[in-house]
Amino acid sequence: MNNIYAALEIGTTRTVLAIGEAETGGRLKVTCHAEIPSAGVRKSQILDINQVTQSIKAVLHEIEKKQDETGSKITIGNAFLVISGQHIKATPAQGTALVEGSKVGTDEINEVLRASRSMPIPRDRELLDIVDQDYMLDNLGGIATPKGMSGRVLKLNSLQIHADRNRIQDARTAADSAHLEIREPLFAATCAAEAVLEDHERKNGVLVLDIGGGSTGYAVYSDGYLVSTGVIGVGGDHVTNDIAHAFQTTNSQAEGMKTNAASAILSSAAGESARIRVEQGENTLMDTRTVSRRALDTIVNARLMELFTVIRETLEDQDLLHRLHAGAVLTGGGSRMRDIDILAQQVLGMNVRHGRPVHVDGIDGEDFPPAYSAISGALLYAHRNYEEKSILDGLFGRFFK
Repeated sequence: MNNIYAALEIGTTRTVLAIGEAETGGRLKVTCHAEIPSAGVRKSQILDINQVTQSIKAVLHEIEKKQDETGSKITIGNAFLVISGQHIKATPAQGTALVEGSKVGTDEINEVLRASRSMPIPRDRELLDIVDQDYMLDNLGGIATPKGMSGRVLKLNSLQIHADRNRIQDARTAADSAHLEIREPLFAATCAAEAVLEDHERKNGVLVLDIGGGSTGYAVYSDGYLVSTGVIGVGGDHVTNDIAHAFQTTNSQAEGMKTNAASAILSSAAGESARIRVEQGENTLMDTRTVSRRALDTIVNARLMELFTVIRETLEDQDLLHRLHAGAVLTGGGSRMRDIDILAQQVLGMNVRHGRPVHVDGIDGEDFPPAYSAISGALLYAHRNYEEKSILDGLFGRFFK
């Protein structure tokens, strides 16, 4: 039996559940996925556990319906959890080991690995991942493989990615109430990078921006490894809210204008006389209402300009901007805005593209594949890091047709 995995994403805008199955040749295929609008979540954080529980139950039900349509059924026992939010932080860690003799051997490498993973974090934090970077031998840094090299003190630089323990526990509580066990929490931005990046991009330096509804996660790679990551408290919902407030529309109407009509850049083609029709929605009084295309674009441009400027300043402060020769990659549902890549290119001063999962099959037919980058990466992480038996023993109930 092939390896089978499940991943759950509780976002500000939507709740997504996906099932992935290993294929021959080592690739992974998303065999079934479903999503519903989220409830009880704001700015990437759970505010109402009961509403989130109902969202998880609803998306589980959608998965069951899709399985029934194919003539088979998989009962999901637990899933990997994809999370974001400003409570997620990354801090440097360093393990140290003395070199016995004159050259670094396997024992020293294993010892420095153990030391890097024993670095403590505050009690109110939960570790999401430890990402190894480069080795140092005495005063020589930037070493990828130190075995056989001569020196006295070996060090390993790592990044500890961690989150607010209580925020993760809230997600576990909501999932438990829906009879779904959370197997392991994973950071959305690094999951997205796992799905959309090629090795040569990591080597040459690349920025991944995972734009969600309530926040934007970023991950910076250089020389083949993760060098920086974090979360900015601006997402696609902020743009929607700005539009709704400016034009006194519902959020649904504002979302429609944002994704279907607005542009992230100000173009002379959108003259002052150009108008955009507001969809009627639930308010029949707005059947013939229009708004200025120029005003709409100005609102979208201002908020996204703020986001990309913060990202640029963050990278400049970390002396990383000049190292990103492979440019930037936009993922997440919040990146579904016209000309957002052009604006990002102008502000960041580098090539920018939308990222779709390249290491996962099964979602190419989706209307906007970049929105599924993070959850695809979570499935890919499970596939690459867990053996078949450890997953199947607890991940699913029974299989039947």
